[in-house]
Amino acid sequence: MPEHLASPGDSVVRVIRTGKAAGACSGALIGPRHVLTAQHCVVQTSGRQRELSTTELVAGQLHVELGGDYLPWGRVGVHEVHRCEGYVHDLDHDVAVLVLSKPVPSVVKIFALSYDAPKEAGVYELSGFGTEAELRQIPLTGWYVSSVTRHLHRGPVVQTSDRSIVVNVIGAPGDSGGPIVDAETGRIAAVVSRGRSAKNAKDQGDPDERPLVAGPRLATCKRTILAALAR
Repeated sequence: MPEHLASPGDSVVRVIRTGKAAGACSGALIGPRHVLTAQHCVVQTSGRQRELSTTELVAGQLHVELGGDYLPWGRVGVHEVHRCEGYVHDLDHDVAVLVLSKPVPSVVKIFALSYDAPKEAGVYELSGFGTEAELRQIPLTGWYVSSVTRHLHRGPVVQTSDRSIVVNVIGAPGDSGGPIVDAETGRIAAVVSRGRSAKNAKDQGDPDERPLVAGPRLATCKRTILAALAR
């Protein structure tokens, strides 16, 4: 990797899934070789909606891209996938940790985590690579790219529970897996799992037209996270 291109802000990464289930999400570095993301970003289902195992969705079908511009400056393979137990396509357990094949450059910031209850009057930040545009395949390759740069949005808490948090912040497809960060402490409190734009709310006839993003609190999946970090 061209390490001279690395910057502290590259701690928010793209998580790319290749092959027939190609897609893109966001993630956050919580260790030199560890990326926190949403479980639905790394789970593949068969035509019968049967969840495929780790061996069927091989780590080689996943990689992480570094860099906040339109094109990444670095690409790292995924060695292992650790999924939060109890996940059944629900919000509460929508957490996974990827163990990378090699560490990222030391200049890249590593996020700290918070397992504490979120502040009911807190302000949180969402950072990711979400976009309404579709991925484009590079000719003669299996690579997909999107014309989007890393963004950061900030908003207040709308609702909290012992398992999840909802924030009034703008999100888009591809932000899934990105960190929801306590603006005061800089620690990750949750992972982006679901989102609703103001347009979605209006189309659904909801009088509350605020854009919303929801994610699981990390405490529910603490055991999985700690086990992955020990690898």
